[in-house]
Amino acid sequence: MLEILQFVTGVFVVVYDGQHALKFTLGRAGPVVGPGVHWKWPIVQRFKVEETKHTTLDLEPQVIQLADDLVYEVDCKVLYQIVNLRKALIEIDELVTGLKNRVVLAVQKVVGACTRETIRDTEAMITRIVAELAGVEEQWGVRILQLGFSNISPSTTTLEITQLDLLAREKQALYRGFREDGMSEEAAVALVTGAVVAVHPPEDFDDGLRARRRRRERTAQEIERRVEADADPTEPDDEEREESDEDEE
Repeated sequence: MLEILQFVTGVFVVVYDGQHALKFTLGRAGPVVGPGVHWKWPIVQRFKVEETKHTTLDLEPQVIQLADDLVYEVDCKVLYQIVNLRKALIEIDELVTGLKNRVVLAVQKVVGACTRETIRDTEAMITRIVAELAGVEEQWGVRILQLGFSNISPSTTTLEITQLDLLAREKQALYRGFREDGMSEEAAVALVTGAVVAVHPPEDFDDGLRARRRRRERTAQEIERRVEADADPTEPDDEEREESDEDEE
């Protein structure tokens, strides 16, 4: 009912809890008034009402390139409050739009200076972003109550590059471990990569093989000589001699 009367009569304005209004008389800014009913002269005076309670600013997702050329997707949220309504209405035309633009610039500047290692330190980044916005708070009469990241994730291409880098580091560690255990270079590469590789024998492999062959031949010859020395297979044994003597008799 009050809103209808306010619109029809134009002689008063209603300011609700969580709001404040700046009074203008003939275009000149006057005092700031709080919640309640405030009378005004039609045409001569007007009130501009704004929300002065805690307000959340949800920024659009940003794609930011880091200092080491990796690309990350960043979502940021800001909780702010108007603490000086006169500055918020006079110093800038559209406070919400201007605040969004300044926060986006600050986020891009701070995050863009990070690398894949330092981007994990979100507390340090938030501190630097708030420091970048300190001048805006003073100039526009707002206070940044809280700033945080709802998402910091690498892009699809960056994720592939990161995974390839981790895989390469893991394979390097495995290769060094195999080499330290005395494995040949080609065998270590084959195990790490999972490829079928022809592994060449060491340079002295043929010499060792021939030496083992000669030793086996000498051992076989020695066994044969011992057998021949112990018993001649062409001479009859004792039983054959006895049978031969009986036949003669």
